[in-house]
Amino acid sequence: MSEVKTMTDPQGIEVAVKYIKPYDRERDRIARKIFARWMKAQEMLRAVKRETFRDIEALVKRAEKEAGVQLGGPKGNIQFRSFDGSITVSQDMMARTEFDERLALAQQLILEAVAEITDGATADLAEIARKAFEPRKSGRMDMQRIRDLRNYRVDHPKWKRACEIIGECERQIGTRQYVRVTVRKHPDTKPEPISLDIAVIDAGGAE
Repeated sequence: MSEVKTMTDPQGIEVAVKYIKPYDRERDRIARKIFARWMKAQEMLRAVKRETFRDIEALVKRAEKEAGVQLGGPKGNIQFRSFDGSITVSQDMMARTEFDERLALAQQLILEAVAEITDGATADLAEIARKAFEPRKSGRMDMQRIRDLRNYRVDHPKWKRACEIIGECERQIGTRQYVRVTVRKHPDTKPEPISLDIAVIDAGGAE
């Protein structure tokens, strides 16, 4: 007895293929084909990133061995060029930080300060505070907006204390490596970044 082929619907129910419209089956096939292609490309990019870091590390070790100098800045940032100067490779080490639980206290003090200020700027400050603590689409806070609260000259003790807490409760939780590659097609032109972002890559005439 042959096994009945099925497909799973969005509710997790197994449906016999013979009951599924040909167009729906074709749509599923195309979706899975594209998905497989993107997963393959993602793995290829992982390999490119690993190999790039490996090559940079090898160059750093060679520089230390042959020249007796450390390649890169104090934070581990590195930049080097091809012999003709047309290709530039940059590796930047960026600190990964987060705010601890005291950020909630800083937010409360900011809101209390806004409520107590009566010099006519309350509406503007309220909007600044709202945007600062409003989560982004990713669900995470915009850390720079929160840091920027310390740049406003607000003469209120609670605002000032909140800014002190913001400075105290940010802590480093690691580092992240970023690599950029640029190419200058002609000596008199500006370097252009090599983008690996599929959203901005020209598909070669595809509409």
